[in-house]
Amino acid sequence: EELRFLDGYNQYIEARNLGTAFADLFQYGCIEVRSGPQPVSADAPAAGTLLARITRNGAAWAAGFAPGGLEFVAGQRYITKNPGHTWRLVGIADGTAGHFRMVGNAADNGLASQTLPRIDGAIALVDAGGDAQMRITDAVITPSTNLIVPHWWLGSPPL
Repeated sequence: EELRFLDGYNQYIEARNLGTAFADLFQYGCIEVRSGPQPVSADAPAAGTLLARITRNGAAWAAGFAPGGLEFVAGQRYITKNPGHTWRLVGIADGTAGHFRMVGNAADNGLASQTLPRIDGAIALVDAGGDAQMRITDAVITPSTNLIVPHWWLGSPPL
């Protein structure tokens, strides 16, 4: 599996080249944890069942509103979670986590889109081998799941 960006990572790179920060695309968004394999592209419709969301403090999240939304800090080549914030993965439904989709704060109905900011990636257990972009301690998600996400980062290649 691989990290899959919207429209082949083009929107983020174009925005970066134009001086738009990652945070402008994803500020106050959330990370959806879903069952099954990730779609072939972040442009594709959402796949699997929405099992959980990662939000600030585990708060409820809604597109278009800041409360619960994730905030980021940009460094030289890395974007990290705001170190002063607690991110929590909070369960919504029963299932086994297979992939995630990061979405921005814009309304996203989960249908195919080449313009909405999205990043998809595979999920695996912390101790598992293989390629995954998110590691969690237990892939079994229930509505009572409530896990702290201590670290998050995204590397950006030099241009």
